Amino acid sequence: MRLIVGLGNPGKKYEKTRHNVGFRVIDRLVRTLSAKPLELTRWYKLYESTCGEERLILLYPLTYMNRSGSAVSEVQDTYNIKTQDIIIVYDDFNLPFGRIRIRPGGSSGGHNGLSSVIESLETKDIPRVRLGIFNERSFSLYIDPADFVLSPFEAEEEQIALPMIERAHKAIITIVKEGFPKAMNSFNTVADEEQSNNPLNKRKS
Repeated sequence: MRLIVGLGNPGKKYEKTRHNVGFRVIDRLVRTLSAKPLELTRWYKLYESTCGEERLILLYPLTYMNRSGSAVSEVQDTYNIKTQDIIIVYDDFNLPFGRIRIRPGGSSGGHNGLSSVIESLETKDIPRVRLGIFNERSFSLYIDPADFVLSPFEAEEEQIALPMIERAHKAIITIVKEGFPKAMNSFNTVADEEQSNNPLNKRKS
């Protein structure tokens, strides 16, 4: 059994913001895998499906970003899931827009949602898929990074965000079916090559 967690904030106000791309990847998995509702509480929403021979639990924390760890730890305990069988999917301000990065563990990189998960699970060795949201052109419109991550993608940015979400969704399927090394070799490299020509990541002249 694996637990796939998308980090984000609940509610219409946040659903199209940069901070919610983790939720959008889970949305994609729910559709692709025909996942069924499993449980809805005040703190989280769960779906379940299968992928290959694996049972998947898909988790949307409803605690707001900074308390994501409480939802993750509760579901982990309830379903007796090993930490190495958890995958956290989230936005990364430190990664260029459109790039994805797959890692078996590491620090939070300043992401409050992941910090909460690390604190609750008491380990940094939590597999994750990071989605780059930093676009210098758009960030220049905001003074505070918190305002930037809670802003929606512009129309032209959605043309980059949608393929990024799709690649992250495929990467998770690859992790489940073929393992982390295969997914890292396939998707980390592809992301580098594709984003080297991404005009939205280039400085204005």
